Parts: sequence; C-alpha cells; structure tokens
Amino acid sequence: MSAQGLPAHILALFTPRPPPQHLPPLVIKKQIRITGCAEFVDYFETDPPPPRESWESPLERKARRHKEKLEKHKDELKKLISDYDPHKDPNAQGDPFKTLFVARISYDTTEKKLKREFEVFGSIKRVRMIYDQKGKPRGYAFIEYEHERDLKNAYKQGDGKKIDGRRVMVDVERGRTVENWLPRRLGGGRGPGRVGKPSKKKAKRIEAEARAAKDKDKDKGRAGGDERGGDKERPRERGGDRDRDRDRDRKGEKKKKRRSASSESAE
Repeated sequence: MSAQGLPAHILALFTPRPPPQHLPPLVIKKQIRITGCAEFVDYFETDPPPPRESWESPLERKARRHKEKLEKHKDELKKLISDYDPHKDPNAQGDPFKTLFVARISYDTTEKKLKREFEVFGSIKRVRMIYDQKGKPRGYAFIEYEHERDLKNAYKQGDGKKIDGRRVMVDVERGRTVENWLPRRLGGGRGPGRVGKPSKKKAKRIEAEARAAKDKDKDKGRAGGDERGGDKERPRERGGDRDRDRDRDRKGEKKKKRRSASSESAE
C-alpha cells in the first residue's frame, strides 16, 4: 500500500524517531575507605583549653547600656531629691492651702487668659505661669485665690475645663502641703506618667488575652445556664409523670364503668 496522496499531518505519524543519544559508559570510582579516629587519640593535646573570649550580642549590649543609663539616672535623682525643699524655694510664694495647680495648659495660653477663665470660681490673688530656661512655657501654672472656699470650688468644677482647645487638669498644691511629696521630674507625681504607645506585637498579645478571658467568661455563663436548665427540667419531667398516671387512672375508671354497664345489660 502506498502512502502517497496522504495529507502532511498523517504522514508525520509515520516518520521514524531520531536515533538514541550515545552516552559514555559509567565509570565506577573506587570508594574511599573511612576509618575511625580512635588510633589518633594519643596525638591529641592534653593542655587545658585557652580561656573563652566573652562575646556580647547586640541585645545584651542594648540591655547593658539601658541598665547603666537607669543607674546613672537614679544616682542623679538621689542627689536632686536630697537637695529638694519646696519650703525654701524663692519662687513658691503665697498660701499653699489657697493655691491651685493647673496642668496640661496649651502653650498659646497666657496668664491673662488663664486668670480670666478661673476668675469665675472666685477672686484671684496671683497667677504664676512656669517657664523653662529659654523662656518657653512648661504647660502648667499656679493660681492663688483670696479665699480657701474659692480654691475648693475651682478644684471641684475646674477639672477638664477647655482652654484654647485643650482640657486642663487641676489639683491642689501638694509640694508644700503633703509631706515627702516629690514632683514628676524627681520620680514622684500622681498617675503612671508618660506611658508610651505599646508596640504592635504587645497590642496584639493584650487583645488576644482580653478575647480569651471574654470567651472563658462566656463558657462559664453557658455552663451555669445548662446546669440551671437541667434543674428546671426535673420538675417538668415529674409533672409529665404525674399527668401520665392521671390518664392511666381515668382510663381504668372508664373500663370499669363499661364492664359494669355491660354486666347490667346482660342480666
């Protein structure tokens, strides 16, 4: 049979394959003989090893520097605390029991504006805004009233007052009224201080712990509800048993009545 006249795609099916590629024979290499090292133990050194050089990782270096910085700061604080005496401060004037401490003040607020805002609580004797060495405001001030009752009114009603877009915080002067009181710059003050924003990893961990505690409380509530529900179902089951007994008694009475009626009709 001749293949002439067939189309090209059919003729391609009958074309022979290419010859196989010639590869050289594999050479079997001689394996290396591996022996133990027990016979060379006598050649080892018997001298003690040299002292190991101490190496400090970056994390350890960071922790060490932080610790040194804290210790240095504590030593400086001890010296400042020993020299701190608010009663001998020449800038602290007036009656401390009539003086109001105002913090978180806007840097744009002036003494006149502060006096005008706090005059609604009573007559003011003196307003002293605190500035740093460069003449910039520190963000807090002391207001001395004429009467102690005006101080109490300002202390109760002035906290959270909005001045120049910021809500101020008020408190009594504690430096000369509270024994062994230390300001924030010496490690004292009230509250936790400047707490920075937690890292993403720490925030996720706190959120996960809060979620786990919430789920645990829910599970406890469900378990308690199931136990209460089981206790409630018991009287229901007892009530159902009573209803069944009543139905049985009624059916028995009906059967007795039918039997007595059938016997009377037979007689």
